[in-house]
Amino acid sequence: MTPGAGDGDVALEVRRLIFGQVVSQVTATVARLGVPDALGDGPRAVADLSAALDADADGLARLLRAAAALRLVTEIEPGLFALTPRGEWLRSQPPSLRDLALAIAAPGHSRSLERLPEAVVTGRPVAAEALGMDLWEYFARTPEQGAAFAAAMGNVSEVVAEELVRCFDVTRFRRIVDVGGSRGVVLAHLLAAAPAATGVLFDRPDVVAGARAELGERGLDGRVEVVGGDFLQEVPAGGDLYVLKHIVHDWNDDHAARILANCRRAAGPGTTLLLVERLSGPSADDVPYLADL
Repeated sequence: MTPGAGDGDVALEVRRLIFGQVVSQVTATVARLGVPDALGDGPRAVADLSAALDADADGLARLLRAAAALRLVTEIEPGLFALTPRGEWLRSQPPSLRDLALAIAAPGHSRSLERLPEAVVTGRPVAAEALGMDLWEYFARTPEQGAAFAAAMGNVSEVVAEELVRCFDVTRFRRIVDVGGSRGVVLAHLLAAAPAATGVLFDRPDVVAGARAELGERGLDGRVEVVGGDFLQEVPAGGDLYVLKHIVHDWNDDHAARILANCRRAAGPGTTLLLVERLSGPSADDVPYLADL
């Protein structure tokens, strides 16, 4: 095939795809080191940043140049960097995607992705083989990564929840059960929109253990019951709205059916089940297809 006009641009696009893992790690490292927060008040020189972040000046300069290529920061003049609107999303204060960047680049996900060819060829999940145990057990045994994953889900949930309460009227409900609700971000938004309702936050015990303080900071002491458990076994009864936000896509059909059946078993007459998921199809972006792997 003879290269034609514009093929160089296509080759560049493919090279960027090939370096995707590096992009993820650069993004996560910028977030982990706190570069966006350090640049929050304005441009700073590399020497100043290296002292503030306790990082090697040469290594940090290389990282910042890579981050500038990704438009996370901009180099105003040699050695002087400023934050961009894209980099703002990696700051620690919400709205933020900082924890999502950390979680996706962490071993819990990256080690499994190294075995993607094996998963595609065999049709079997490979996370347990890559990590030496089930993913959820791995998160429980590595509290730092488990907390990062829970916080990442909170990052995403903040964005989703704001849209959810605009699209779905929750004022008619009196007891909202958030199944697999992590730290309670979605539930907090739903309860804010339904001031007469109370809530139940249900997730693994190691996850909800960190939720009480966050719910208290949101002024929800007394309105939320925090319950630890396994939704593959049972879910709390007594709700008139059961919410599953980004849950069933994680499981095969048998497990998804079990989760839904447990919700049905716990539900009384007239109860509503609300499923919140990304949709694939012609209008979808690439995230549903990447997450599907």
